[in-house]
Amino acid sequence: MMKKLLTALTIITVATSPVMAKSKIIAKVDNVEITQQDLNDLLKTLPAQYDKNDPKIRKELIKFLVDQEILVQEAKKEGIDKDPKVKKQIDDAIKQILATALLNKKIPADKIKVTGKELKAFYEKHKNELKGLDGKPVPFNQIKAFLKAQLIKQKEQQAVEEYINSIKKNHKVEIKIVGEEK
Repeated sequence: MMKKLLTALTIITVATSPVMAKSKIIAKVDNVEITQQDLNDLLKTLPAQYDKNDPKIRKELIKFLVDQEILVQEAKKEGIDKDPKVKKQIDDAIKQILATALLNKKIPADKIKVTGKELKAFYEKHKNELKGLDGKPVPFNQIKAFLKAQLIKQKEQQAVEEYINSIKKNHKVEIKIVGEEK
């Protein structure tokens, strides 16, 4: 469980870590420094149920950062970073990180709002589809949080589509589907 969490945290940390000013060095692997900022960035990605001030968790995360750096260095020594499949995965990850960062910049999550009026209208429109085990519509107050999350998700997707469409005109796009020529 902890290993899966730490693997997920690695991806999140790489995807969300901004370049920071010099920070206190908390560990070193050969000539690579692991800083307090590296640890802080990783701590920020922990789910809420973890106590970020727990010395055991902090120690485990430092060990994780050290182990990760050792593995990265060994992978580079073995030329794994030059493998075409690995390079493709790295390139794909970079594309995803850049696209996500751009969307987060252009469409901040705190700008997507759902009003009570929108929630109520959505509920009224769909309440016959929102039935409980008893076959009756689930009361609005019991499903309000779920509906809000759904509407926010819809608005975010709409904002993403609108943003992409607004910038698409600045790019020459050609789609060539192989194998469908007649």
